Amino acid sequence: MKKAHKWLGIGTGTALLIAIVGTVTLKQNSLTASPTAASANAAPGASSVAVAPQTGYKMPPIKLQEYPDNQTIDTDKLRGKPIFINFWTSWCVYCKLETPDIVQAYKQYGDKVVFLSINVTAQDSMADMEQFVKQYGITWPVALDTKGTVMNEYGIIGFPTSFFVNRQGMIVATNVGAISKENLMAELERISK
Repeated sequence: MKKAHKWLGIGTGTALLIAIVGTVTLKQNSLTASPTAASANAAPGASSVAVAPQTGYKMPPIKLQEYPDNQTIDTDKLRGKPIFINFWTSWCVYCKLETPDIVQAYKQYGDKVVFLSINVTAQDSMADMEQFVKQYGITWPVALDTKGTVMNEYGIIGFPTSFFVNRQGMIVATNVGAISKENLMAELERISK
């Protein structure tokens, strides 16, 4: 009788695992549909590429308040310009590791690429964010995601996360975790052309 219960438990566990894997696979397949498939039902004159926070798709628009001058940053107004987007928090160890390289990259590419740092203030504090900006010498726009709305829309699951967007508004590369100086420079060079 104990063996029957053991096999019943193993069978139930296996069935549950198969159901979970199947559900995750279906969800992933629906999220990674081809960029042009989603636009098949688009209105006439709409772009032929779908909007999604993934490589190969048009970037979702971002509209947030900027630190320190409280201006509105609206990526729709940046059309035709390459953009480097970096989601971060002040408490993130990997954010601290990559920021000196990003500051150096800005000195080289700041006149060719729009740098947009997004502090996920919903998971940070204004005082800590301000200290981080001062400590590392960030001089480009820092957008404040105070409610985590943009973080959620972009599917951010870890910090830092970076997106490289070309002049056509397409995400051409993403990086989750601290980006190496070599990859950062290579991607900035690619989108700056």
